[in-house]
Amino acid sequence: MDTKKIKKLGKTILIFGGGDNQRTLIIGAKELGYRTVVIDPNEKAIGKKYADIFELVEAKDYEKTKEIAEKYQVKGIVTCQMENPLLMMAKLAEEKNYRFPSIESIGNARDKYLMKQAFLKSGVPCAKGFLIADIKEIYDKNILFPAILKPVDAFSSRGVYKVNCNEDIEAHFTETQYYSSTGNVIIEEFIEGPEFSVESVTNNEQTYIIQITQKEITPFPNTVEMAHIQPAELTQNEWIDIETIVKNAISALGINNCASHAELKLTANGPKMIEIGARLGGDYITSHLVPLSTDVNIEKLTVQIAMNDFTSVPAKSNHASIIRYLNLKPNKLVKKIAGWQKIFENKNLIHADINIKENEYTKSITDSAKRAGFVIVKGTNRTDAIGRADELIKKLESYIKLE
Repeated sequence: MDTKKIKKLGKTILIFGGGDNQRTLIIGAKELGYRTVVIDPNEKAIGKKYADIFELVEAKDYEKTKEIAEKYQVKGIVTCQMENPLLMMAKLAEEKNYRFPSIESIGNARDKYLMKQAFLKSGVPCAKGFLIADIKEIYDKNILFPAILKPVDAFSSRGVYKVNCNEDIEAHFTETQYYSSTGNVIIEEFIEGPEFSVESVTNNEQTYIIQITQKEITPFPNTVEMAHIQPAELTQNEWIDIETIVKNAISALGINNCASHAELKLTANGPKMIEIGARLGGDYITSHLVPLSTDVNIEKLTVQIAMNDFTSVPAKSNHASIIRYLNLKPNKLVKKIAGWQKIFENKNLIHADINIKENEYTKSITDSAKRAGFVIVKGTNRTDAIGRADELIKKLESYIKLE
């Protein structure tokens, strides 16, 4: 074992969340030589078997979380794509002097209206919008349609709709408001253009862009992502423009010493920000797609930043990767699912899963949780990866018999 790893042994990191989306983060932290303490409210969390220490903690139990941090002499805290614990983490970081964004910056990143205000104050181009808490307020507003209706602080595309008139807002308002923890919703301008996300890390106020992801979404009115493709198809100038706006947006929110996942659209007048999360991206973007397309483990970089051991970003490779989701006809009975694991015989497949069971009915894809399955593929270039994914998603669907 090298001396650097010996030096790190005994340094403990507290990982918030032990679900499947945290598995590679836990494994990566252990590979870096840290002792991992994982907390989760689910006794059967899959991350339990990978953690050095697992503690059962309710999601909002700050005092027990702090007690665990003190008990194990934790030196840093981290999560992957978990949105809900961020404010608790910021509070703990402030009290225990861990490296993490401030309570204020996390608050601005969680509340999409406060985020817009911060963008506008700093001159960051973004989708302009306003806040409402009651459906009656729309009649006093001069709304320019089409527009986007969304909760002020939800995630995974829940309650997000493109609306073309007041009647559309009325049709979706109750659902959108349901997903808002405060009851506030945002109506913002609809931005024309392809959608991208940007995966980055920030250390000591210096941001490093690791990869840009291109999106494919459902037909409107929903806006659920059905594919993520890396790298994005961009000119060099477009890439530079996106890097610049994302770095400015991160600075505007005061996000520091963590990873971030930014979402934007590329318009005829340049990129415009939609929103940023002070965390890594979901949908296997950071656990699988980024390392497959760049050979950079962004989860490990995030851990190193949390533990104040970050030095630099490794040299990036230039491959391609894609996740594509099943798009089954809705309201069909799943009669049989059989033999689908044979798909793993294809050497181009990195990962796949089916998230629906026999005797269940398929659902309209109105949010990310309703997608029925996926394939993840690596290719030598975008065309190669997309072609392989298209072939394999059709193969995966063929194992699901509907009626």
